[in-house]
Amino acid sequence: MFASFRSIIKRIAAIGAVGALTILSPVAQAAPITHTSFGISGAFAIPGGTNLGSTNSITIKNGGHIIVTAPDTFDLSGLIHFGDGGILQNLPNLMAFTPIAGFLTLASGVSLDLNSLTIISRSGPTPGFLNMSGNAVLHAPGFDATSGVFSWSGTTTDNLSFTFAVTASAQTQPALAPTEPVPEPFSLGLLGVGLLGVSFGRRALKRG
Repeated sequence: MFASFRSIIKRIAAIGAVGALTILSPVAQAAPITHTSFGISGAFAIPGGTNLGSTNSITIKNGGHIIVTAPDTFDLSGLIHFGDGGILQNLPNLMAFTPIAGFLTLASGVSLDLNSLTIISRSGPTPGFLNMSGNAVLHAPGFDATSGVFSWSGTTTDNLSFTFAVTASAQTQPALAPTEPVPEPFSLGLLGVGLLGVSFGRRALKRG
């Protein structure tokens, strides 16, 4: 009987100790992006017979490759540097825009989902210009997904170059909530159960 009782006490002690260690472990959480701003450059093409004032689609040349021309000096300064490369997706329909996941991806792991697109102003034929803006969600390693605004400016006579800027604020997107830490009294209670089990175990061993 004492052997059985000692076995039960040992199990209670083990469960209490493991439970306390697990609950007291910190829960890892990402940090929000509070401020970031950067720019990129590249080349684009538009359908023949159109200009910046009339085109309805834009194709990024060189396989979509772009380069960072204005590095971030804020939260993402360690991830976005001058000369970094990346890929920018095409804009197949400016007038009937649909969201584009991974519209911009940089080698550092930073990416941007473009959710909306609005043409601010445009003019053509050459010299012409096309200015657009849109709502986006910025993703960066070690940070929460953050809402931002991007702007596109194409002002050229040959339709071969453009500038692109994005700014983001600490408006984090809804995400799956992390596992809530167990309230402190409960964790202490489990630790107490473990210690109580150890105490009972010692007494039982002495009696045996």
